Amino acid sequence: MKNSILIADDDDSIRFVLTKALEKAGHRVHTARNGSETLACLDAEPIDVVLLDIFMPDANGLELIENLQEINSTASIIVITAHGTTQTAIEAAKRRAYDYLTKPFDINSVVSMVSRAANAADQAKASVKSVAKAARDTKSQRHADAKETRLVGESPLMHAVYLIIGRAAVSDETVLIMGESGTGKELVARAIHENSGRADNNFVVVDCSAIPPTLIESALFGHVRGAYTGAEVARQGKFEQANRGTIFLDEIGELPIEVQMKLLRVLQEREVEPVGSNETRQVDVRVVAATNRQLEQSTQEGTFREDLYYRLNIIPMYLPPLRERKTDIPDLIDFFVARFAEEYSQPKATVSAEAFKRLMSYDWPGNIRELENTLKRALVLCSGRVLLPEHFPKLAEGEIHSSVLEGSTLEGQLRILLTEWVNQSLDSGESEDALYAKIRAIFEKPLFEIVLKQTGWNRSKAAEILGINRNTLHSKMDEHDIRH
Repeated sequence: MKNSILIADDDDSIRFVLTKALEKAGHRVHTARNGSETLACLDAEPIDVVLLDIFMPDANGLELIENLQEINSTASIIVITAHGTTQTAIEAAKRRAYDYLTKPFDINSVVSMVSRAANAADQAKASVKSVAKAARDTKSQRHADAKETRLVGESPLMHAVYLIIGRAAVSDETVLIMGESGTGKELVARAIHENSGRADNNFVVVDCSAIPPTLIESALFGHVRGAYTGAEVARQGKFEQANRGTIFLDEIGELPIEVQMKLLRVLQEREVEPVGSNETRQVDVRVVAATNRQLEQSTQEGTFREDLYYRLNIIPMYLPPLRERKTDIPDLIDFFVARFAEEYSQPKATVSAEAFKRLMSYDWPGNIRELENTLKRALVLCSGRVLLPEHFPKLAEGEIHSSVLEGSTLEGQLRILLTEWVNQSLDSGESEDALYAKIRAIFEKPLFEIVLKQTGWNRSKAAEILGINRNTLHSKMDEHDIRH
């Protein structure tokens, strides 16, 4: 049976290309140019999948999702945008969008995604009553003022992480984050908290590997005065400190076996019993746990309780190591270099082409934490404004473990090109003003043309995306002779 697809995008070329591809794949295709047409079409037709652009002349696609779901609760919604950010992906997932796609996209991937989304819509129709109830529950749990996260990366693997963050955030279920040390598990836990209905309350971090076994129970659940030698005053435990908020139990695999049973009781009964007390206290806490261990194997070895593992593993999440998402390295480099420049009150440094090649080629066994520390050390050693291979002694040729990925992404190619221009200009003694003028002349006109085209020549929207006012945009269009 053919599925009915709605393409909601104000770009004529996008609608044309997607229509041809999806009709060729056997789907019935409808199109809409703005939010009003999108709502009208969904109200008139039994749509299975909506390809929804975020920026349309009369509506924001993310804000439109709720209205679309009220009209048709079984339709799968795929959000499409030319301006993808971490928070956009999370917000799309929080609103129960089926998936998220960034322009420019591979048409074959879109057709495949639509096919999966259509299948999901077919399954949803079979249980429309329960799906509608879940949608209402989701709406009541949504937190309207989610904060921007500090997660960095636009690779497909991180895209999947953002979707899970968004979907986990609207529930109160326990999340188990698995991944190697240094991959950013605490940042993911914080993102879940900040996008949840508990965001205005405490986010409490407990490193289970850093607290002595004799003190971990007291740290988690608190103690009364005189509970043990040295307990001169009563202390509140981390669970009570996190009441109505979120507690992040990092390295949960290091928790002593005798404490695991008490943690299981807290998860089941939502109450804690301080050390030395016979009374329990109710707690309302969302639990997010993390580990770099294979907990399933630990249960077989008898070092981790099987019942606790299953209680923690309600929403599992795998955070990939940096070597599996190397296309995110340029963004991470830029993020850390900019942050350190601000912290040290120094101009932002650039990375030479050879140094960049080594950063991309290294396997990063310590993951993002190792990359961060490596860049920080290089900036301390660097006396100028360009990071050279000599500032990364650990990344000597003999220590590079994987093939060179220089130029494997558009971001990487652009960085290499810009770095070469900067180096050549510095070597030739060219002034900074001349260098800026050269770079601006090369990139400014095509940048403005691309943004204007993607926004359907909506000048207000284009100016907002570019971060300039509309008068400046008009001036730049005149300067570069840009015409619609």
